Amino acid sequence: MTFRVGRATVTPIVEMVDSSFDVLRFFPLATEADIAAHEHWMAPHHFDPASRRILLSMHSWLVETEGKRILIDGCVGNGKVRDARPDWCNLSTAFLDRLAEAGATPDDIDYVLCTHLHADHVGWNTRLIDGRWVPTFPNATYVFGRTEHAFWQAEHEKGARGPHLQAYRDSVLPILEAGRALVVDEDHVLEGVLHLAPAPGHTPGHVAVWLRCGPEAGAFTGDIIHHPVQVFHPEWSCMGCIDPATAALTRRRLLAQLAEAEGVLFPGHFMAPHAARIATRGDGFAFRFLCEEAEADG
Repeated sequence: MTFRVGRATVTPIVEMVDSSFDVLRFFPLATEADIAAHEHWMAPHHFDPASRRILLSMHSWLVETEGKRILIDGCVGNGKVRDARPDWCNLSTAFLDRLAEAGATPDDIDYVLCTHLHADHVGWNTRLIDGRWVPTFPNATYVFGRTEHAFWQAEHEKGARGPHLQAYRDSVLPILEAGRALVVDEDHVLEGVLHLAPAPGHTPGHVAVWLRCGPEAGAFTGDIIHHPVQVFHPEWSCMGCIDPATAALTRRRLLAQLAEAEGVLFPGHFMAPHAARIATRGDGFAFRFLCEEAEADG
């Protein structure tokens, strides 16, 4: 499954499907009546009615443009310990095999770009070799946002705990120590086509990554939006958002920008086919996956 934005190709590299989050716990503002109103289109591909859990794809995006290969976000990773997330612990997935199926080896990756530094977006930054966490992509420059990195660095130095701090220590610090990191401002432009833009709320330094190739555009959105139901309810921030109110404003603004630009939404966790177009509908939004003809109407 490969998408095109101008001269660029974009391929999802799927690690796994996460089904560990109860829908009402994940979206604290949602009600049972809200979920019932959307169940007709969410089930079974985006929501499991039996367990009441949402389905989230863990995937990276491989962008190939101007002779460069850029991997956006790094999933959970293999062999990582995440004490508070048992479904993310000690994975052994075929992620690198799927990357190879898309035509790239770890040595081929020129950049790894992280929308933010949560555990399910940086895990494949490193892998364990001879008892040490080393860069999985040895020739890549790893791009971290300055505000995002400063936040997690400060949390690390305070001795904070949790899965994201575990990820910082085994999937970010080794990159810095190996001299492979490029820490950039939130308006950085990479290779002339990938434009970072501040998108705070889920984390303080979260960025959106806009792919602009001629008149066409797409946006890699990390955790600005987790699930398609948030297209209809941008006010629903997830349980993991550090600043839920700001996250909701960021999400609504991004959806409006995508609708105006007729751009492609490349989210971090939508189930296959993963990518969608956004349209305005009244004072809200609708979406259609790129392989579908009709918009989802909620």
